[in-house]
Order: sequence, then C-alpha cells, then structure tokens
Amino acid sequence: MNAHPVRRLEDDLARSEPPYRSKGEAQVGRMLDRYEIPFIHEQPTLLYDRGRYRVWRPDFTLSSYGGLILEYAGMMDRPDYAAGIRHKRRAYAVNQIPAMFIYPNDLRGPAWPQRLIRRVYQAGRSVRYRARS
Repeated sequence: MNAHPVRRLEDDLARSEPPYRSKGEAQVGRMLDRYEIPFIHEQPTLLYDRGRYRVWRPDFTLSSYGGLILEYAGMMDRPDYAAGIRHKRRAYAVNQIPAMFIYPNDLRGPAWPQRLIRRVYQAGRSVRYRARS
C-alpha cells in the first residue's frame, strides 16, 4: 500500500495559480493560460459608483485586449448575488469599462473553451476597434 497520497493534476495546478474564489473562476483562469492570454487576477480598478470613487477587484483584466474585464458570475440563482452582478454590469458601463460576464452554463460541454475563447476574442476586437475610433 502506498503511504503517499495520490497527487492530482488539479492540486498541482492550484499551487501555482492565483487564489481563485471558485471552481468556475479557476476554469476561466486556466482557459486564459491555455490560450496564452495574459491577465491580471483581481487588479485594483478605480470606478465611480453610487456617488463616490471605489476600488473594485475584477476577476480578470486583459490589458492586451483593451482592458477588457472578465467577471465570473457563478451564483445567479441567489437573488442578492444576481442583483450585485446587475449592479456591476451597470457600473462598468457607466464608467466605460469594457466587461464580459461569464456564467456556469458557459463552462459546460466538451467545446466550452473554444466557444468562450471565441467570445473573448470578439469582445477584445470590439474594444480595440472602439479605442481607435
């Protein structure tokens, strides 16, 4: 009998990753790594919100995609959480910060990484195009 616990690939990866807050957030981070898209996890970002400036920490900031923010919204079945996500969406729009929201259904099925990365590429192209206009 082997006295050493069996190491899992996910355990090994977790030691070298940012401290993700959920399994879904970790999936998104790993996808970005797989497609070699540089990101900053929870980069402090200044926004004007509810009458004052606040510092938010978006899940992922893609500086090479015009500062596109990716937010994983994993608990939309909870009304208070869903209201918070709607508020985030409005606040990013008011502050003219490009943001893309990712939901649990976006991370399902065998081809989810390809579908999601296509959305990221399209959103990034849109952000870069608007910046040039």
